[in-house]
Amino acid sequence: MSIINPNIESLDLKDLKELLKEVKLYRDLNKQLWNRWKVVYEKIKTGKSDYHVEYFTVLNKDIVLEESIKVYKTVFWLDVSKEDIKLIEKDSLKWWIKVYLDDKVVDLSYDKIERKIKK
Repeated sequence: MSIINPNIESLDLKDLKELLKEVKLYRDLNKQLWNRWKVVYEKIKTGKSDYHVEYFTVLNKDIVLEESIKVYKTVFWLDVSKEDIKLIEKDSLKWWIKVYLDDKVVDLSYDKIERKIKK
């Protein structure tokens, strides 16, 4: 008896292929991402992306939102509303912002410049 579907014998070929695809996705995500697989799996199934922006604490939130919307539009080609963006204050960030789309990041902080200079 299957944990996924107790009536697996009653599934047709199309449903079995879909089930196999789900099991393979589960296996691959679990193997590659360990504990993060649940979050990634949910994003794949729902089609929703995670938009968040880290910014230096003294910056104005409205300016941060305007700039992050520009970044999402020019870099990721997405129209993101202000309500979808999660803002995270970060004292350790040296001025400006870091814009995240799921696991992708655009670093617009001075940390990036500082790291390049140190090399």
